[in-house]
Amino acid sequence: MTYNIHIITGLSGGGAEHLVLDLSQRAKKDDKKVVVISVTSLNDIEHKFTKLGISCFFLNIDSFSQLGQGLKKLKTILAPFKPKPVVHCHMFHALWVAILLKLTGFSLKIVFTLHNNIVSSLLRRWLLFLTKPLRTKDIIFSERGEKWYLKKGIVLPNGINLVKFKNNKAIITSNPKVFKFLFLASLTDQKNPLFVPELIIKLKEQGHTNFKIYFLGSGPLKESLIQKIKTLKVQDHVEIMGFRNDVPDILKDFDAQIMPSLWEGMPISILESGAVGLPVITTPVGSIPDFLNNDTGYLSNLDGFHLKMIDLMSNYQEAQQKAQKFKSKVHSEFDIDKIYERHQQLYSMC
Repeated sequence: MTYNIHIITGLSGGGAEHLVLDLSQRAKKDDKKVVVISVTSLNDIEHKFTKLGISCFFLNIDSFSQLGQGLKKLKTILAPFKPKPVVHCHMFHALWVAILLKLTGFSLKIVFTLHNNIVSSLLRRWLLFLTKPLRTKDIIFSERGEKWYLKKGIVLPNGINLVKFKNNKAIITSNPKVFKFLFLASLTDQKNPLFVPELIIKLKEQGHTNFKIYFLGSGPLKESLIQKIKTLKVQDHVEIMGFRNDVPDILKDFDAQIMPSLWEGMPISILESGAVGLPVITTPVGSIPDFLNNDTGYLSNLDGFHLKMIDLMSNYQEAQQKAQKFKSKVHSEFDIDKIYERHQQLYSMC
């Protein structure tokens, strides 16, 4: 196959988008024609594709009234790929657009990655179940990602471009004076940012004040987060940094990552932290427990999350040892080169 076609809901700065970026970069290196199609006009990282010489197409389907025009544009983009192009759809809306095009009679083969282990909408679950025959393969991140509404899944984990993560976290022999915790995620319900101000209150009630939490990301809950921080009067322990393009370079500047997510698939940000040796505290949701455990990081439910943070701050040397074990695992199992080759094998089977 001399081409790779990816359709994704939008080009925000999330993990799914960066996986597409890394897969596209590897395909470009292999002299494959790469086509990246965004269903919506959402655009935070097109410039990263452009820098690699990869063009992105936007269907601009931001409302139902734009669906027809968007489908026409998609058909025009895919028409040169004959007889049956293989398209890799990332997330629900990208899949639905591809299925609607297929239902018009356009011939294509669909590979689908949901990028989450939970679909909250019952209607969406049934739509995924009923459209199984229209999909060729479904990718899941681990066995626990298999669901009744997905086609029998091919286990294929996420990966990252390890070349980007050269600035390793330095090993320190004494605890930091002020612990810098990183919340590296979009500000959405799934990532649970509004839990963090409450977490700060719990830490302070336990007598811990030598910490600060940095929010790195953007999203619809930003204003709600700012308001809750003000209401609980925890401004001294928070900094909202917004969306950044230099994540690989600044990870080393923090002491640990926290991820109190309510649900997940296989978050790229945890792999990124692992790549540089940054300790991780996370909820055991989605496929996370399949690649991170209490020997390589910290797994906790929300009620005890503050206790894991206290544990890390009380014995940072142990936290660093865990992080080094996880770093070895990330480098051996989740290099994008290996994950890319497995994707190519899957596409060739379609």
